Amino acid sequence: MPLFFGFVGLFNFITLLPGFFILHFTGIETFELPPTRRILAIVLINSATSLVSDLCWAYSMLLTSPLVVTVGLSLTIPLSLIGQMIEYSQTSSVSYWIGACIVPLSFVFVNHESTQNEEMGKPEEEDSLGKPSSLLQRTWGRVRPQMQ
Repeated sequence: MPLFFGFVGLFNFITLLPGFFILHFTGIETFELPPTRRILAIVLINSATSLVSDLCWAYSMLLTSPLVVTVGLSLTIPLSLIGQMIEYSQTSSVSYWIGACIVPLSFVFVNHESTQNEEMGKPEEEDSLGKPSSLLQRTWGRVRPQMQ
């Protein structure tokens, strides 16, 4: 996982750095440091938070499945509704509430089905070559024979 994120950063650096200089020296988009320490702190904290959330997302993909993680991310929809109610005293229509209630129910359903399949010992998903399709399945396939 660290190697993956390292390569993502390296490729972004290599491909985007020339555009940075071109935009700066042509005057299309000039580079400036944040004007105050407070804004710099906000930028750095936001960057660190984004890094931690990306790492948590990647590890959750390894520990569960892409479907569970994607449905779990959609839980931000009802949470944003609750946040709007608290912060701005906004209310929403009944149809929005129905949709917001469906999201946590779908997460519980998908998570339950995923857990139930693991407990029943259903075969792992395989790709077109007959090999386990996810990194977790490939890793577990190497660890499982050593445990027996």
